[in-house]
Amino acid sequence: MSARTILISGASGFVGSNLVNYLRKRHKVIAAFNRSVLPFPGVSHTMFSLTDRNYMKRVFMLFKPDVMIYCAGITDLVDCAKRPQTAEAVNTMGAVALSQAADTVPHRLIYLSSAYVYDGKKGNFSEQDVVLPETQFGKGKLAGENFIRAKISMYTIFRFSPLIGSGSIYHPSVVDQIRMKLQRGEQIELPQNEVHSFLALEAAMQSIEWAATQESRNATYNLGGLTKLSWYDFGVALAERLGFDPRLVVPGKGQMESGGDFSLNGTELIRESEIQPFFLEKSLDLFQQQLVR
Repeated sequence: MSARTILISGASGFVGSNLVNYLRKRHKVIAAFNRSVLPFPGVSHTMFSLTDRNYMKRVFMLFKPDVMIYCAGITDLVDCAKRPQTAEAVNTMGAVALSQAADTVPHRLIYLSSAYVYDGKKGNFSEQDVVLPETQFGKGKLAGENFIRAKISMYTIFRFSPLIGSGSIYHPSVVDQIRMKLQRGEQIELPQNEVHSFLALEAAMQSIEWAATQESRNATYNLGGLTKLSWYDFGVALAERLGFDPRLVVPGKGQMESGGDFSLNGTELIRESEIQPFFLEKSLDLFQQQLVR
């Protein structure tokens, strides 16, 4: 695996901060921040702006990244619905704007999409299935995918199931938020009608590094974990694993009234990369290990 110069936008976020720590041991990493800055040892730090193209050109000419990973985004379904224009600017156009600012520096763009680009009608979605999002978040991510395919010369798009991992001090993950409520003894309502193939953060990190180090074709990949369950069942399993009262988790409808099965089939990526996703038990083991580091 050859070392790369990798720029990670949204480096203070859940996925971005984990990627910086994961990749900095084997690659030259540039952590790019919009507002909140996290200090990472052995990593170059810079600010980025979606609106100042000339500034971003100077950043790219200075660092000359081989790979840019776009981790910035608004992922909350309700927030995206309330602020559609802001969500579109960040989730849809942000990756294209940054990548086009680097048009004089050959690079591969890695874009993180979501299972919500599907309608949830059948589950076990493969890359060949029709994409028909029903949420504002899913529509924004699909539009981002389409812009990238049309305008970027080298890219990899990942559609991940919800990730099991811990975030940063600025951006705790959804799993962090569930854990902290349980730790405080608070009741939490989670959707019983929305099913996912929850994915260990470790498997997502491995997939992204694989894409960053391969001279691969332009492609879109799905990846989910090997256990399919509802948000409610996931919350109960998390509570039991961490020693909290599982009765604090109560079933609800959540942010999507109709619910659905958004599980992903990662066969194509697994075949090409030989990366193996995990069952829920192993994913929760890795989450616990992350909490005590």
